[in-house]
Amino acid sequence: MIPAAPAGSYTRARRIELIALFGLLTCFTPIGIDLYLPALPSIAREFKAPIADIEHSLAAFFLGIAVGQAVVGPISDRFGRRVPIIVGLILYIVGSTACALAQGPLTLDAARFFQACGSCAGTVLARACVRDLFRPGEAARIFAQMLLILSVSPLFAPFVGGWMLLVTGWRSLFWLQAAAALLTLAVVWLALPESHPGSDRRLHPLHVLKDYWHIARDRHFYGYILPSILSGAGLYVFLTGWPHVVIDVYNIAPQYFGFTFVLNGVGLILFSQGTARWLKHHRGQPLLMAALAANALCGFGGLVFGMTDWGGILGLIPWMFLFCSLMGSINPTAAGLTMHHFGHCAGMASALIGIFLYGGGTIASMAMGSFTARTPIPMTALIAGFGITGFITYLLFRPAEAR
Repeated sequence: MIPAAPAGSYTRARRIELIALFGLLTCFTPIGIDLYLPALPSIAREFKAPIADIEHSLAAFFLGIAVGQAVVGPISDRFGRRVPIIVGLILYIVGSTACALAQGPLTLDAARFFQACGSCAGTVLARACVRDLFRPGEAARIFAQMLLILSVSPLFAPFVGGWMLLVTGWRSLFWLQAAAALLTLAVVWLALPESHPGSDRRLHPLHVLKDYWHIARDRHFYGYILPSILSGAGLYVFLTGWPHVVIDVYNIAPQYFGFTFVLNGVGLILFSQGTARWLKHHRGQPLLMAALAANALCGFGGLVFGMTDWGGILGLIPWMFLFCSLMGSINPTAAGLTMHHFGHCAGMASALIGIFLYGGGTIASMAMGSFTARTPIPMTALIAGFGITGFITYLLFRPAEAR
């Protein structure tokens, strides 16, 4: 194991290596989502179940992330970051294997839940490690740089998933995830430093809940995170509903699904790296407000095109592209502005961000999964509603320094 250096003292090469590793650890959650999206209709046909029942596996995944983060955050603040990350990767491997062997919707839901509990360790603790190892003011910019790696998933995962589905079937998608996690486990074992020595923080459930409540009621937390949750909920609606809209409503073959999805990855890269450059020299609050406003406008534009069916799927794609791409500015900026104020409990603060983000995502995904829609209207209406309420919430609750 490589020891951690004092905050801010890394060479440029080591800094790039750490940011790349943290970005890799955050990839397992989106890979767990994006890779199997083209397979949802195929899984439904094999299990002889309605598409809505299979879409619930996405909600189970989001719920697993929310629950897992509630546990891993306090544990990492008490015992350190490295061991929980390793345990999380092992759990992800076991969960992926169980998904590949699932025999029905309920067993798939259960396996996805445990797979998500494993994936959340990397997502939560990568943010906490950044707060441990780098200067507080750098967090938002580093999160945006990590998002460059995270954004590669939407570029390739749906293509890989669509073509593997055609050649080897949907179960191979989960075997691939297990193999990727096994390789990452080896890299983490060799290259990840322990960034946090641990503490005497109590792990009694009531004490943990009290600490979470203390963080959640701070305006620096909910003033930035609540708008991000609402806007992000629209993204989870898109992830849940888009495969059905593309494959079943517009009758596009699953292997070509990736062509309707790839621009979102490009957009996330462009917006996240633009955000990183902006935050190097400017405050994050004006950028967050502008991104939330644009997000709401794009959601509304998508609703108009969904209701009128102007241009069919080609009319919808630009609005969905912009809505999803703007999350590349919203999420890292909101997380960085929040984490700046919670260096003493970075693991719990990072976990609480994830609990709310994925808890909101679970509810949004279940809401979308309650429809077996014949048009894109339910999806676009939910996306627009979440985008608009996210912007309004920021105007109402933003901290004083953002006014």
